[in-house]
Amino acid sequence: MKRGTGRAGEQRWSCGHKRNGTYCWNGHNPVGVESAEAKGIDTATVKKLHRKLKFDKRDVKRYVITSAQNATPINKAFFASLLTYCKHKNAQLVVIPYRYKNPTAIWSKKANSDDWWAPELAPYILDQRWEINRHLVVLGDIKTQPTASSPLQGFETISGSRSAIIGHPKLELKTVATPGHKLPKIITTTGAVTVMNYLQTKAGKKGEHHHTFGACVLEQEGELFHMRQINAIRNGSFMDMEWEYSGDDYKRVPRAAALVMGDTHVKFVDPQVVKATFGNGGIIDSLKPEVLVWHDVFDCYSGSHHDRDKAVINYVKHHSGAGNVSRELMECFTFMDEHTPAHTKNVVVPSNHPNDHLWRWVNDTDPKKDPENAIFWAQSYVAMCQLSRMGTGGASTLDIFSYWGKQWLKHQDTVFLHQDESFFMLGVEMGFHGHVGPNGARGTRKAFGKIGVKTFIGHAHSPGIEDGVYQVGTSSRLRLSYNRGPSSWLHTHGLLYQNGKRTLINIIDGRYKA
Repeated sequence: MKRGTGRAGEQRWSCGHKRNGTYCWNGHNPVGVESAEAKGIDTATVKKLHRKLKFDKRDVKRYVITSAQNATPINKAFFASLLTYCKHKNAQLVVIPYRYKNPTAIWSKKANSDDWWAPELAPYILDQRWEINRHLVVLGDIKTQPTASSPLQGFETISGSRSAIIGHPKLELKTVATPGHKLPKIITTTGAVTVMNYLQTKAGKKGEHHHTFGACVLEQEGELFHMRQINAIRNGSFMDMEWEYSGDDYKRVPRAAALVMGDTHVKFVDPQVVKATFGNGGIIDSLKPEVLVWHDVFDCYSGSHHDRDKAVINYVKHHSGAGNVSRELMECFTFMDEHTPAHTKNVVVPSNHPNDHLWRWVNDTDPKKDPENAIFWAQSYVAMCQLSRMGTGGASTLDIFSYWGKQWLKHQDTVFLHQDESFFMLGVEMGFHGHVGPNGARGTRKAFGKIGVKTFIGHAHSPGIEDGVYQVGTSSRLRLSYNRGPSSWLHTHGLLYQNGKRTLINIIDGRYKA
């Protein structure tokens, strides 16, 4: 490579990167050895960086992966917090570079002078594809546009069957359906460590609005990995699980604000998820959330309208004891009582299984054809008739699930939200399940993202992040009788920190962290 000159007398290589010691900045990147030789970079330096990123499969390795825009300064406070995190957790910082404006434009003098990244990031830049293991790849070779409104669109297949991490300042995550014997593929962006630097255009303003000072924490143990999101506040500090990092300091966080659990479905809850969530050393034991938010806690399998005319299934239910509605309901509330710690508030979100399905069971059941449940049906029917009223907008019927819950649940600090009742915590709306979207349409992350309010939702069993909407997964077994074909279901909870930021926590093989 030949030396060149940049603005204000800066020394630059002919590739456009500022000179940094003996090497072009790419000499500090974990690029391939052959490409290093072709660029005239000392291959010993490259091999050393390769050794830093390789690992013994028996070891637990931690990486913090973020992204950076060209010709843009870093958020120094956030960068300092990231370095403190890496030192505390013995983690490796990795920075994926991206360009703004057009990464495919014909090379020009202007583009050449802007093709540099903040010098503080030089030791951490990764501009090559990095295969961490057979399940995960970091797509450092992809330069995404920071103004892309859906940065993950079109990348569902590019990593094959492996999960993928893509550098982008907008935080987005989705799971991709895979065959039944495999966990779903996760693709996610990272957030950025560079400051906002956008044109004064529509696309630029949208990019600025969604710009996140964030990173992806990756914990790896052999072929398994756990990932979660880092999201910094304005002063550059952030929380990750039990710890808060601010500049050169870190300290323990006393309690998390709330844990939004993946749809529980007590009848089919996965024992490994129960242990990882409620057991000794589990999520609740470690983070001690002030509020537990429950979605689809009651499955209503015993009275499901989907099986009403299925003779064989109803025969199996009856003779296995799975057709008794009051018994399943009592098991649900007993589960909540046994697993809710003292001094913790329960918030039960109105959902399609406990609320809509149970209401439909009462409304549609003919007790002459269901003698096992006849008495409980009659009790429920009488309560609904006596406590339903005509309101200003029409008939207002009793929520029979909440009715029985208030009588049978022993944990006193429990709130059963009404349909469409709001429950805000630290600027985040917790009251939506996700089965009903705006104006009664089908609920999706994209639909909820358009209301302009930060939200947590459940329902789909497929976790994701999009436009300020965090969607949790499921706590049930990943294969139930009604989900067939390739599945994107995953055991995923959502965590709300005391600073108002959020993350998703995946439970893989019974563990929520390495």
